[in-house]
Amino acid sequence: MALELKDLRKKISQLDGPVLTIYLETDPNSEDWKIRLKNGIKRISEYVKASQPNEHKPFLAIQKKVETAIFDHQRQLKHGLICFATSDELLLKQTQIPLDNEFHWEKEPVTKQLDNLFEKYPRTGIILVQRDRVALIDTLLAEVMGEAHYEFDLNTEDWRRYKGIAFGAIISSSANHRDKYDRRLKEHQARWFRGLVPIIEKHAKEFAWKNVYLAGPTELTNDMQAHLPRLNIIKVINQNYTGKSAHDIAQDFLTK
Repeated sequence: MALELKDLRKKISQLDGPVLTIYLETDPNSEDWKIRLKNGIKRISEYVKASQPNEHKPFLAIQKKVETAIFDHQRQLKHGLICFATSDELLLKQTQIPLDNEFHWEKEPVTKQLDNLFEKYPRTGIILVQRDRVALIDTLLAEVMGEAHYEFDLNTEDWRRYKGIAFGAIISSSANHRDKYDRRLKEHQARWFRGLVPIIEKHAKEFAWKNVYLAGPTELTNDMQAHLPRLNIIKVINQNYTGKSAHDIAQDFLTK
């Protein structure tokens, strides 16, 4: 059921038809999708039997393969399901984005709705800023493709990529030490944020971010936005997302 987005278009282009194409809304809180799937495939089957009787037998074999795969993985369904199936191949992709229901039996895969999704939800970066930490989330079709975390090391006055489970461990638990740490960070915030610019721009270039979202406390997002004029920051959200998963953040930003 798991098909990487980066492989999807390439695999679709290699399909040898005829192709059964399905776009299906699969609200995980409802089982209405089962009725839509049944009715949609039934209509296509009737159409093929009437207009292309020599293709009806291979269609039925593909239909069985598709329905078996979908129902075997129904607990993993999200908000949408895209399917391209031939006698030899079966491509299934779940999406976090609700879809318009479509069913096609054609010589080539029908990709218009998928192409529109790539246009509406292109490669997008989400930058989450705190005073001493920054998270960079890479997304495509509202799906998290990867994430990177950076933490400021006051001893070296440099940003380092964070790995492991002890995020923030360089900060002492002492309240007095924390106060001094925060005061020093605030005093030099602009200068140290400038040190982040090459890191962020490298991520943006590497992953070809078309759009960027920026989130965090107002004071920090204003400062960070001023340092990133070359990025297409389309929205700034002054909210603290500490403790939320990358998946939940992407949903909040991109699908609501």
